[in-house]
Amino acid sequence: MAKTFYYDSVGLLESTLNDGTFAPITNPTFSDASTITNEERAVDQSISTAMTSFGINDALQFNLGSAKAIDFIGVNFTASDTDNLELWYDTAASGVLEAEAISMTSTFSQGWTFGEFSSATKQYWTLVASSGTITGLSEVIMGSKLAFEVNPDIGIAEQEIFGTDINTSIGGVEYAIKRHDPKSTISMNFSNISETFKNNLQTFESHVQNYKKFVYSEDGTTGNFHYVRLDAPIQFQEVAYQRYSASLILREQLS
Repeated sequence: MAKTFYYDSVGLLESTLNDGTFAPITNPTFSDASTITNEERAVDQSISTAMTSFGINDALQFNLGSAKAIDFIGVNFTASDTDNLELWYDTAASGVLEAEAISMTSTFSQGWTFGEFSSATKQYWTLVASSGTITGLSEVIMGSKLAFEVNPDIGIAEQEIFGTDINTSIGGVEYAIKRHDPKSTISMNFSNISETFKNNLQTFESHVQNYKKFVYSEDGTTGNFHYVRLDAPIQFQEVAYQRYSASLILREQLS
């Protein structure tokens, strides 16, 4: 599987959240109700705290403000969970839902799980607990993924940021203050990419900047997902007619 950026391309962080109930009948419906607690944690850009009281047939609806294209959902769990999630979409805030985008029925491991589906352009997206109480769901990402056109050049560089301040006392004794666990930076370079991929990278950059966190997937397997930010603007240079080089630096996020 190609290396991929999974990122918020639809303004999920700015969306309006509405919790409610899901009626799994012949024509499944969503109804507004106060069901889920701490639902804002789904889009707070932190994977350390989870929503609570997300019981069977409870639902969390994301109102994007207008119809926008989505072709994946990513969910992060603080601990493994064996219950199921479904993602539905609609053009209206409540009533009969139009269609199901994806059902995620395998066990959720601690960390990130992604589901991909045929792109749909809708305003309302509803995440449903379809088999039991969802525990440990700490973050949701939806949007349009960016699969790499080509692999970066050989020699992706990684560097640790220790997060430790080394100080010296009046007597010359060194002591350390640990502010956080080590974080990694990932540097990658492309020596020759198409104008299309360059434009896609620029679109991605315009959405996330150094503000929104996203997930870098090395190969699509659990354990190879990195929760990151852009550490600096992407550097592009034209190397031939409609061919470009690009350099990116990603900074790992601890929560």
